[in-house]
Amino acid sequence: MDFNLVISTGRRLEGRCADELRYIGDLIGMRIAQTSFTGFDGLITGYVDGDPVEFTRKLKDLVTTGRYIPRFVLKVVPIMRTVSTKMEDIAKAAIELANRYLSTNETYKVEVRKRGVDLDRMEIIDSIASKISNKVKLENPDKVIQLEIFPSRTGISVIREDDIFSLMKVSVGSQQGGQ
Repeated sequence: MDFNLVISTGRRLEGRCADELRYIGDLIGMRIAQTSFTGFDGLITGYVDGDPVEFTRKLKDLVTTGRYIPRFVLKVVPIMRTVSTKMEDIAKAAIELANRYLSTNETYKVEVRKRGVDLDRMEIIDSIASKISNKVKLENPDKVIQLEIFPSRTGISVIREDDIFSLMKVSVGSQQGGQ
């Protein structure tokens, strides 16, 4: 179950969401190779051929220009790497990604979304933050170390907050007449 997208939808709409995700992939020219049910209501994972961050940016552009407004895809989190859901694997991968994608003067925060696991949130954050010398900034950081934790696999990214697509936060194109 490797994935590079975590997608939120309405409860019991996972199948329609997966179909719409494939349609969006076709619209923006990035094929969705697979989707999987996570076992958690309103949450699926997907695998896009190509850069998942580019996918969320193109999706955002699709919506802001008013060319397509998703009905079932509510939020998409791009994932750079997946690892087994073990504290040491998560910390190691998160630190490696942070070293690669955090510039020396950039601020960051660690965002943890855990589902069906008994890992301690603060313990996870401490195991990562203690090894990163950059300043932590909880409001408007330059980058977010995003952890999407599931029982067997964990997705990790080091991204800007606006690299996450959220239908609620995107302003729909000017053709909509500001409504």
